[in-house]
Amino acid sequence: MRRVRYESRGGPLFLEETGVPEPGPGELLVRCAAIGVTLPVVRKVREAAEPIPLGGELAGEVVATGAGVTRFRAGDRVTGLCFGHGYADYAVLQEAMTSPVPEGVGAVEAVALVRSGLVALGALAAARTEPGESVLVTAAASGVG
Repeated sequence: MRRVRYESRGGPLFLEETGVPEPGPGELLVRCAAIGVTLPVVRKVREAAEPIPLGGELAGEVVATGAGVTRFRAGDRVTGLCFGHGYADYAVLQEAMTSPVPEGVGAVEAVALVRSGLVALGALAAARTEPGESVLVTAAASGVG
């Protein structure tokens, strides 16, 4: 499979061939259809003292599951956080950090909702909004705004 990596701070990105990872207990192996390129990742490439695995959020199709996985099976469309190594053809996600992609929602739209959607949901929960109340969003910018 192909994976994106870099060797030094601020250095170029490389596309390398590597083996397909195996899902461990409670994990899913996902064929990536869309990935999120976020400001925190760009900053890490420019500023991290040592190279880090790239990629945080992705959407794709489950191709294998590890022991103990109960919510998903091969063929399911999912989106979630992978905490590195997401800039690849295949990535491993923890079942607990993964959500199903609803019918009719594309992979690009699904991956856009992972981080931004969780932040928005958390903000609404913290504000204790009730049905019928209005929320004003000011100065919205970037994925999280």
